[in-house]
Parts: sequence; structure tokens; C-alpha cells
Amino acid sequence: MDWWLFSFFIGAILSLFLPIVPALFYLSLFFITVIGLYYYKPLKNISGLLLGLLWMMLHAWLYQNSWQVNDIDPDLLAGKTQLLQGQIVNLPSISQGGYDGDKPLEVSRFNFRVDKLNQKPLSRSLIVRLRWDQAKAQVAQGQNYLFAVRLKPAHGLANPGGFSYQTWLRYKHIIATGYVLDKPEPLLLTRAPSLRQQLFSRYSQLLPNEPVAALLPALSFGERSRISQEMWQVLQSSGTSHLMAISGLHLGLVATGSFFVILWLLRRLPLAALVPKRLVLPLMQINLNKLAISLSLIITLFYAYLAGFSLPTQRALVMLFLYWSVRLLGGKFTLRRWVLIALFILTLLDPFSLFSASFWLSVYAICCIFLLLWRFGAVFDQGSKRVKVVKSLVLIQLGLTVFMMPVTAVFFHQLSLASFLANIIAVPYMSLVSIPLCLLSALSLFFSDDLAAFFITLALQSMEFLWGYLELLARQSWALIHLSVAQVYYLCTFLALMMAGCF
Repeated sequence: MDWWLFSFFIGAILSLFLPIVPALFYLSLFFITVIGLYYYKPLKNISGLLLGLLWMMLHAWLYQNSWQVNDIDPDLLAGKTQLLQGQIVNLPSISQGGYDGDKPLEVSRFNFRVDKLNQKPLSRSLIVRLRWDQAKAQVAQGQNYLFAVRLKPAHGLANPGGFSYQTWLRYKHIIATGYVLDKPEPLLLTRAPSLRQQLFSRYSQLLPNEPVAALLPALSFGERSRISQEMWQVLQSSGTSHLMAISGLHLGLVATGSFFVILWLLRRLPLAALVPKRLVLPLMQINLNKLAISLSLIITLFYAYLAGFSLPTQRALVMLFLYWSVRLLGGKFTLRRWVLIALFILTLLDPFSLFSASFWLSVYAICCIFLLLWRFGAVFDQGSKRVKVVKSLVLIQLGLTVFMMPVTAVFFHQLSLASFLANIIAVPYMSLVSIPLCLLSALSLFFSDDLAAFFITLALQSMEFLWGYLELLARQSWALIHLSVAQVYYLCTFLALMMAGCF
């Protein structure tokens, strides 16, 4: 099974190098070949490879033919006003788009799910990225609108080595971009925003007008548009940008913390006084650990909802639910099989996630952690409990810093030498202090704005303390080094030889 799962993932990767997407007829023949090979045992693993290729090519075909599936000729849309009816599916971001004299112009950007085009219902909804200059209304996630827009196909600059906007649009499943016209005037069809938007709007009103306060929505709702370029430069120079994306670290902390809190409460609840007598015995027979796990997963799922089910949260959710499902059912998985099944599920759920650099960085980091645990397991087991915790933190963070150097160099052509000094403090500090306070500030909105404001103040103070340390590291001349292509090759070769000698 492991080899079949591994071959499926390799096939999905190989599909990224294909120059064209075959026609649907050839994909159908491909599928028949996969079925035949699967039932022929000597070549069963080859069927996994071909199925990975087929799965990626099928979704690529659906993406490329999104308009044709709805019987629409995209060439007829260019340069003409189109009426789009649908729903805003993410938290709109507001930024400055120039000046009108001395007055700054505000630009709203959001993803829009199109259900009707020119009053014609679509058989398959489409996602477009819209821009609304000087919006006359405050758009919100969950609202339904009728917009008059100008569209153009998803595109980007062909700049090798730089950020590919077209690839970003593809893995977000966005097939076109456009801008909203003020005439005819946009029509609001459904006013009520989503729960996430309501909580975020209330949360934003409680935030103080301080630069560091922009980090709190990123940690609570996954909304990073308020973080300035200067702050991003500090995060990049210190190698802590990953902490601003709600991912495995954040969801794992929420799941673990809520599990122990719920378990502590369940063991101390007076059941006889709280529930009817006929339910006391059945409740006492329930395994409290399993009940605490189930409730903690629900809380973690809600936190992922607050984060908008972004790609990092989806990865973390799949791995977390897979791990706890196996534990609840009493099964046993090796670490290798757990990773392979998680990659298989992630590829099935969102094949285009393979276009994201964050996906590969996450997978590589997990593999590095497992490799370190395997290689230095005996070292981690020596000493008292406190010594073990300190050694594990230092060795894993040092190993990740070294192992991630070639990958970050390849993707971003830069190297943060301050990464270890920053993360060795920032990761445990944010895990134990800042992230719990940010989560409590968001959850407190269900009870009281005053309580939420109290936790926001505490979270802000904790982040200001850490931010001073990160700024100090980022100001050092050696903190961030930019690399040429040749230097990237030399660095990767050197680190590969060094790691081969260690293992």
C-alpha cells in the first residue's frame, strides 16, 4: 500500500511538467488503462503512478475548460460588460490604490463565486477575482451581489524566478480577474454577511490603532492584508513569516490545548447534578479521552473556519483528523504511512495545492522533523523531562534551520541567518502566549466585546514584546542574505553533502 500511495504522489508531481493537457477522450482511455493495471498485480504500483497523473490532468482540463463546460465562449466576454450574480467567498481586503489629489483611493479586492452570467444560470459555478475602486458599499463575505464587470482570463507576468500571479490564481481556482463598474450600479441581493465576517468586523473595531495590532487578525482569522511591507520585511529577515500563516503549529496547539482543558473539565463535572438520572450511567460509560478528542476536533475545525479554510489549515486538518481517527478506531499507522495517506488525501481534495510553495515547504519540514526524530531519538530520550524538552526544541529547530536553507534558497533566492535565533524564541513564546491569547480574543466575541477587548490588549502586549526582539534581529546587516542562482546551487550542494555525512 505504501508504494502505491507513493507512486500516486509521484505521478501527480510528474504531471506538473507536462506541456499540454490531453483532450477528454484521451483521459478516458487513460482511465481504462489505470483500471486494467490496478487489477494486474505485477503492475499495480504503476497504476498508482498513472492515476496520480490522470487525477491532476483531469482537474487541469476542468480548469482550462471552465467556460466551455458552461457553454460560454470566453473570447466573446473580453472587452464587454458582463453581469455577474453570485456570492463573495472570502474576507475582502482593502488597500490604497493611488491618490485623487490629496485624497487616498481605496481599493477592495475579493473572490466572487459566479452562479449566473448575464442572468443565465451556470451549470458549474466559477470563481473570479474582482477589484472595486472607491467602493460605494462595504462588501462582506457571504453577501450576494449583482455586479456589472469587465473580465479578462487569469494571467500573470512571465518572470522566471519571481512570483507567478497566474500560478497563484490557478491554485486558488480563479479563472478570471476583473473590476466592478459603477454603472449600472451594483445591486445587493442578500445583506447578511457570514458568521466569520461578522466576527471579523467586530474584532477589527476593537483593534487599537497601532502597527503591531495588524498581526492579531492574521493569527485569529488568517487575514494578513493589514500587515505593512515594512513589517513583512522584518518577518522575512528574521525567518518568521511562517508564523503569520495559520497552519499545523496553530491548529495543533488549539487541538492539544482544548483536549486537556476539556478532559480536565469532564473529570470534574458533577454529572448527577447537571443531567437527568437516566443519562448518568450511559455518560459514565463513555471513554472520556475519546469524548475530549471529539470535542477538541470540533473546536479546531471552528478555528480553521475562522481562518477561512486556507491551504495551510486544510493540510493541518487532514493530518490532525487522520491521526485522531486512527487513534479513536484503535488502529496503528507507521509515520511513513500516515504521511503518505495524508498526501494522498490532500492531493485528492485539492490537486492544485501542488502549485503552492507553502505546500512543499510544509511537506519538506514534516519529513525533516521525522528524520531528526529517527536519527537523534536516543539523544532526545536522555535526561530529565525538562532537559528533554529543551534538547528537543533546540535540536529540532537547529535541524529545521539547516534543512530549510536549500529549499528557501531555491524558492526565494534569499537566506535568513537570523532564523534560528528568531524561531528558537518566537515559536515557543507564540505557542504558549500569543496564539492562545489571540484565539481567546476571537472566541470571546461570542460572550462580550469587553472581554474580547481585554484579551486583545493582552495579545497585543505579548506581540509587542516579541516584535521588539524580531526588529532587533532584522536590523542586523547579516540577518538576510540575497543569493544569485550560482550561489543557490553551491549552497544546496554543500548542505546535501553535509547532511549525507550526518545520516
